[in-house]
Amino acid sequence: MPKVIGYTPPWLSRPSPGARIFTDPAPQSPASPSKRSSYLGSPPSTDYQGPRRLLASRGTEVFTVVGNKIRWADLTTVRDNWEDTANSRSGSAISPTVKQSEQAQSYRLLDVSIYYQIRHIAVSPSGSFLAISTEHTVHLAVLPASSRLSESDRSPLKLKTYQLGPTIHVIPESPLASVLWHPLASSTPSTDCLVTITAEAAVRVWEIDRSNKWSFETPALAIDLRKLADGVSCDDDFSPSGFGKSRGFSVDDFDMDISSAVFGGRGREDEDAWASMTLWVATRNGDLYALCPLLPSTWRPTETTIPSLSTSAVAQVASLDPQDLNSDERRAANQQLEWVQEIDSESLLIVESPDSLSPHEACHRPHNPSAIPRLQGPFSVQPADDDDNDIDISDIFVFPAKLDEQEFWAGEEDYVDYDRPLSSGVPFTTIAIATTQSHVWLAIDLDGVSGQWLPKKGRSVFSLPSTEPRELTLIDNFQITKDSTTSPSWPTFTVDVVHNYCLFAATTNQIHSISLNDWVNRLAGELNGNEPIDPGFKTRIETTAQGQVAYTASILNVDPQPSQHLSAPTIIDDTGLGYFLLSSTPTSAHAVSFDQDHLRAFSTGPPSPELTTSSPFRLTGRLSRGPSDLPPTSEIENIPSRSPYAPAHIFYANQFQHLENLRQRLPQNLKRAIVESPMRLSPAILEIMTASHRMFSVQSAELEKAASELFRKCQRLQEELGDQVKQMTDLAQRLQNLQSSEEEDEQGHPKPRKTHEERIQEAKDRQKALVSRYEELRRKVGRATSTNRELTVKEKAWIEEVNTLGRTVGIDDVDGDEGLQEARVTNASSLGVRFDTVKQLATDLSSEARVLQEQEQQQASGLDQSTSSLSASATFSRSRASIGPGSFADNMTGSGLGVQVSNRLQKEKIAEVMSMVERESAVIDAVAQRLERLRSF
Repeated sequence: MPKVIGYTPPWLSRPSPGARIFTDPAPQSPASPSKRSSYLGSPPSTDYQGPRRLLASRGTEVFTVVGNKIRWADLTTVRDNWEDTANSRSGSAISPTVKQSEQAQSYRLLDVSIYYQIRHIAVSPSGSFLAISTEHTVHLAVLPASSRLSESDRSPLKLKTYQLGPTIHVIPESPLASVLWHPLASSTPSTDCLVTITAEAAVRVWEIDRSNKWSFETPALAIDLRKLADGVSCDDDFSPSGFGKSRGFSVDDFDMDISSAVFGGRGREDEDAWASMTLWVATRNGDLYALCPLLPSTWRPTETTIPSLSTSAVAQVASLDPQDLNSDERRAANQQLEWVQEIDSESLLIVESPDSLSPHEACHRPHNPSAIPRLQGPFSVQPADDDDNDIDISDIFVFPAKLDEQEFWAGEEDYVDYDRPLSSGVPFTTIAIATTQSHVWLAIDLDGVSGQWLPKKGRSVFSLPSTEPRELTLIDNFQITKDSTTSPSWPTFTVDVVHNYCLFAATTNQIHSISLNDWVNRLAGELNGNEPIDPGFKTRIETTAQGQVAYTASILNVDPQPSQHLSAPTIIDDTGLGYFLLSSTPTSAHAVSFDQDHLRAFSTGPPSPELTTSSPFRLTGRLSRGPSDLPPTSEIENIPSRSPYAPAHIFYANQFQHLENLRQRLPQNLKRAIVESPMRLSPAILEIMTASHRMFSVQSAELEKAASELFRKCQRLQEELGDQVKQMTDLAQRLQNLQSSEEEDEQGHPKPRKTHEERIQEAKDRQKALVSRYEELRRKVGRATSTNRELTVKEKAWIEEVNTLGRTVGIDDVDGDEGLQEARVTNASSLGVRFDTVKQLATDLSSEARVLQEQEQQQASGLDQSTSSLSASATFSRSRASIGPGSFADNMTGSGLGVQVSNRLQKEKIAEVMSMVERESAVIDAVAQRLERLRSF
C-alpha cells in the first residue's frame, strides 16, 4: 500500500493561482428555456446516480471539468510559477512583474460545444484524443500538442470535436454505462479505437479515423449482448436495434442491465495473452459476463501475445482426449487453433506510432471463426446459498493473470532478457467489484477466460454450447464506508499506475486505498517458485489464503455537502512533481501525496531530494539547500502532514450568481416591471421579494456557518499551539534532567557511559581472549609433559641461557641431587660473603658521614680550609676504590680527621649506596628464586 506523506500542496490551495484551475467563480449560463423552472422555487437540480470522472491526465498535464467547460493546465508550470512568486515575495517590495504573474491565468480553457452536463472524460493512451461523454452522448476532441497548449496566450482554444454516433448515442436511446479506450488499439496520430457500452447491453467498437467522418457515425462492430446470450450460431445477426425501432419484451431487460465494464488487461507484456482482449461486463444484479476476444480490425499485439497464443492453443489441443470428438472443449480448442493459425500465417503491418519516434507492428483481426465472440458467463460472485443480500454493482476492475514465463520460454535455454522487469503476479484473474452500498467484493477466477466463438451454420455435427453459470471464488468482502446510515453512493475504481495490485475507490466524499500487493507477493512466492513441492506447500498455501487479503485505508475525507461530490481521481507519478493522487470538487482541489519508494529501490546513487517527502510540497527554503544538507532518506520517518485549512467556498463564491439566476428565471413582463418601470406593490412583486429573501437567507446562513467554523478552527489552533508549547517546555525540562552520558572509573576519572550492547561485546571479547590464552597454555604444557621428544632450537638456546646465568651467579652446570645441593651451598656462601661486604661498607660509610658532620660543625669558615677539605675529599674518593673495606676506617681515623664534606654531598652519596644495596638484594633474591624454579623441572 502506498505510504501517505502529505496532502494538498500549497500551490494548489487558496489563494495561489493553481487553486483557480478547479473553481468557477463566474455564473453558469442560464438553463434552456424548455427546462427553466419557476422563479418561486429553487434552481433545477438533477440527482445523478453514476460515475463522475471529471479529471484526466497526460503526463503532468491535467484536464478537468469545471461547470460544463474543460480546462487544461500543466502542473509543473503551475508549481514553478508559484515558487518563483514565493521567492519574489521574500523581498520587502513586490515588483509589478510578480503582481502580473499572480493575476495571470494558470489554466487554459478548451472550447468544446457540449450542451449536456459532462460526466466522464478520458484521454486516449496515445494522447491524441479526449473522449467526453454525458449521460447519453459521446464526443471526441482532438488534443493539440503540449507546446501548442503551453503558449503564453491564455485565450480559449477551440478544439476540433466530433460527435460519436449522432443517431445512436442520443437522449431517446439507452444511457451510457462505460466508455473505454481499447488497450490493444493500433493507434496513430489520426486513428484510434473506442468501445462504448450502454445500459441496455449494447457493445460498440468505434475505429475512429480523422480522415473518414463515417467512422464517427457508424461503429465498426456492434453487438447486442441480450441477443448474443441466446445465440446459437456465429452467422446470426447480433447488432442492436436501430433508432426508433420497437423492441419486444424480454426477461433479459432486467437481468442484463449493465452497470459497468472494463477490459481485463492493460496491454502489457507480462500479462496473459487473452487478458487485454477480454471485455468484462457487470450487471446491476451481480452477474458478470466476458467477451473474448473483442478486437478492432487492426490491433497491436505485444511481443509475447502471438507466441503465447500459439503455445497455449497447441498445448490445449494436444491435451484433449482423441476419442472425445463432440465435446464443447474440443470445439473451442479447434476454434482457437484455427484463429491463431490465421494470425501466424499473415505478415505483420508496420504502423506509424503516435509519438512519431518509432513505428510499431500491427496485424489484422482473423475472419474465422467470427469477429463476434461468444458471450461467456454468467459468472456469479455471490455464493449460491446467500440469496438474502442482493448486491447492486456500481463498478468493476480486473487484475489480469500473469504470463507463465517458465512455460512460455520452455526450451529456450539461450534466452536471457535483461531488459524485462521482474514482475510479481499470480497465474489467475483477480476481480474487484464495488456496490452502491459501499461494499467491495474480491474474487478470483482459477479457470481463466480464453477465446470462444459460436459454431457456424451447416456443420455436420451441431449442438448448442453449454452456458452453465460459473461461480467465482470469493476471497474477501468488506465495507469501505463505516457509516451505514449514509445514502447510497456510487463507488468508482481508479487503478494505481505504480503498484500493480492497488486500487483507489472514490465515493461522494471519501477516497479509499485498497492494496492486494502483500497478499499477491506472498502467494506468488509459493506459486512461481522453481523448487519441487514439499509436504509443507499445502499448509503454506492454506495459511496465505486464510490470511488478510486486502489492506484498506481512508486517505481523503471532505465535508459531506449536497453539491460537493468528489470526482474519481487521477494518479500522477513524476520525478519532479512526485507521486500523488489528485481529485476535485466543484470548489477546490484535493491531493494526497505518496512516498516514491519504487524509484529509490532502483537508484544506485545517493537519494535525490526530488524523492523525499518534500518533493510534491517542496518549499522555497528547502530548494535553497543542497543535497548534502538533507538527511539520508533511510533515516527519515515520513510522517504525513496535516491537510491545510481550506476556506469555505462561500467566501470565494460569486455573490451575484444566485441573484442572476433568479433574474434569468423571471418572465419577461416581471423583468420589465422591475427594471424599466418604478417599483409598485403588487402580488407579483411580493412573490419576487419573498423569493429574493429566501435566496439571501440561504446565502447568509451559509456565510454564518462558514464564519462559525472558521472561528472554531481558530480557537482550536490556539489550543493546539498552547499544547505544543507546553509539550516543548516539558521536553526541555526532561532534557535538562537527563543523567550525564559519562561515568567514573575505579580511579575516579570520567569515562563515557557504555550501553548494554557495548558491555556485552566487551565481555565477549574478554572471553575470546581467555579462551585463546588457555589454548596457548594447554599447548605449551602438552609439549612440556610429552616424553621422548627432541628439544627445539629455541628450547636448547633457552637452556644454555639458564646455565650461563647460573655460572654467572656462582652455580655450575651439575647433575643429580647431590650436585644440586652442593651448588646451592656454594651459591649461598658466595652470595653471603658479598652481602656481608656490602653491609660492612654501608656501616663504614655511615660512621664516616657522622664524623664529617661533626667536623663541619666545629670548623670555622674560611676559603683556604674549604679548598683543602675538598681536595682531601677528592683524594679520599680516588683512593677508596684501591683499598679494602678493612683498612678504609683506619685510613679515615689516622689521616682524614681534618677533611671537611658538605651536607648535601653526604646525603647524595648515602642515597646512592642504599639504592645500590636494595638493587643488589632484589637481584640476588630474584635470581635465587628463578634458579630454584628452573631446577624443579
